Amino acid sequence: MRGLAVDLERKHLRLPVESRVYIELEGATGEYAANGDEGIAICKTLDVSAQGLRVALDHELEEQAYLQVGVEPPHGDHPAEPFFLIAQVRWCRPGDTPDHPFIAGLALMPARGSDIDRWIALISDLAD
Repeated sequence: MRGLAVDLERKHLRLPVESRVYIELEGATGEYAANGDEGIAICKTLDVSAQGLRVALDHELEEQAYLQVGVEPPHGDHPAEPFFLIAQVRWCRPGDTPDHPFIAGLALMPARGSDIDRWIALISDLAD
């Protein structure tokens, strides 16, 4: 029951959509470069909303950091261009399973040149 109450307090409906996400990591040196990631973390969404993403990834993200992300559209009949978005890391914590070492909450930010309007339209269509 508590989970339901928390969900009712949210401003935007969360949808259980799985998509591939590319996160540009700042200063790709040290651990990221040693792992061959070349500054890009590839992860997947656990759920999405018009204003955010919850993602499972292999890397811990710094809270409050602003990141450039690319989100592949959910699978459909036709291939589509990825959404290029700006996100702020609201939280990041260890995951519960080996295939989800870290879970992070990303808030999508309105930014000139981003695909935020196209993203909001997609989520609205998926919710209908």
